[in-house]
Amino acid sequence: MQYHYSLRIILLAFLCILTACKTTTDLDIWPLVYYEKNKSEQTTQLDMLASVYSQTDSLEKTTYSFRPFFVGEFSKDGKKSEILALWPLVRYTKEPNDTLVSVLPFYYSRDLKKTSTGERDYDWFFLPFAAFGGSDTKEGSYLYMGFWGNIKGLLGYDEITGKPFPFYVTAKDGEYFSQAYMWPFFRFGNGDGKTFRFYAFLYSYYKNKNKYERRSFVWPFVHYNKEDLNTKYPRTDFMVFPLYGQSTSEQSLAWMFMWPFFSYSAHDNGYREYNLPWPFFKYRSAKGIDEFRIWPFYWKNNQKDGTQSHEDLVLMWPFYWSFQSDYPTHTKKSLYILPFYSQHWSKGKDANAKEEMRLKIWPIFDYNVKEDGSFRSRILSPLWFEDYVPYGFEKSWLPLFTFFDYNQGNNGEKAVTFLGPLYTAKKKDNLEYQRFLFFSYKNEKIPKGDQGRFSVLGGLFEYNWLSSERGLRFFYLPTWPTWSK
Repeated sequence: MQYHYSLRIILLAFLCILTACKTTTDLDIWPLVYYEKNKSEQTTQLDMLASVYSQTDSLEKTTYSFRPFFVGEFSKDGKKSEILALWPLVRYTKEPNDTLVSVLPFYYSRDLKKTSTGERDYDWFFLPFAAFGGSDTKEGSYLYMGFWGNIKGLLGYDEITGKPFPFYVTAKDGEYFSQAYMWPFFRFGNGDGKTFRFYAFLYSYYKNKNKYERRSFVWPFVHYNKEDLNTKYPRTDFMVFPLYGQSTSEQSLAWMFMWPFFSYSAHDNGYREYNLPWPFFKYRSAKGIDEFRIWPFYWKNNQKDGTQSHEDLVLMWPFYWSFQSDYPTHTKKSLYILPFYSQHWSKGKDANAKEEMRLKIWPIFDYNVKEDGSFRSRILSPLWFEDYVPYGFEKSWLPLFTFFDYNQGNNGEKAVTFLGPLYTAKKKDNLEYQRFLFFSYKNEKIPKGDQGRFSVLGGLFEYNWLSSERGLRFFYLPTWPTWSK
């Protein structure tokens, strides 16, 4: 009985808070609730229970968050919406030409219209029971229980059919058609200049017009291939796996012994490669290529061509990695000292370009500077990997673990939070706000002067001021008494 009585009090308080939010522009009873409405920017923000529940509203979209269980973003024009539930398990996104539903690991569907061609592409699966897919220009795919179906556009084939798999399987790629009985033991294919035969791993033959002719005996152990038959310098390959292999032509020579440990290859264009033994020692050299490796201590790989260059360095693999790339439009650098340190830097070659930089000292510190001038710094930083679109971990989980967060927008607006509900500060051109535990201070510049307040628990006790008037507030009642400045 006492439990139900307490629950009713909580629900009544919640309804009172929501009612208050509808009738005021400012409510600050932290950590229970914080509400702010900015009429000039047409934005509202509601945080409850130290931001476990958050709601933000702007001209562009409305966001609801009940962390870590639910995050929903909905655009005001109704064209885009996104829902993340128990991320990364559930995701739903809807755009004018793209609808996606994902429930890991069992369910996935996507209905996509390609704007470049106007073609509609649809995929759906519910593992392990069924899967469907297709596009406007092709008959749809289907698969039941993983063994009966017709799959299109996978593994380099136009379609693959199992009726049922693996007893009878067919595949089609253009004019080439193949059949398999008790796959993969017996397979046969013909068409488009290709001939393929495979007999229970004992012998196989594969010919493609005048491009190549390949044979195997007791696959995968013995291979004899003729490659590049349609070129000036055809190549002959022979291999007894994994003991010995060689590849020869009038321009090149390669051999291998106890693959993949020992190998050598050379070409008339100056290319040389040694693996003695792989992966511990490797040397590779050619025009624009220079690679040397003594694994795991040292590994350097430089490559250049007419438009771009790459310089990679690895020390004491896998702990130290350094990458530098130069492209026609920008330069990019990355450094990893695993698992604790990572840094990414890039800058465009335009005269007005500004640098972007991301620094992470895991799990303590995260610092990010964007090209538009905005930057953010956080303590803690529990994610050891980069969070990309839809930034589900950052939206659902990080606010619950971040001790310190400093954020500055490209318009100069600044925001600081420390230990979640302990301390918060915001500052922009016409507004300054600070909160420490239950005490808050707010000062806003308006055309008539300054207005603001110093408050305890959002109105339990409050001193407020306008440009020409001062007042006191007690126990959330209206301001009284008031007096002139």
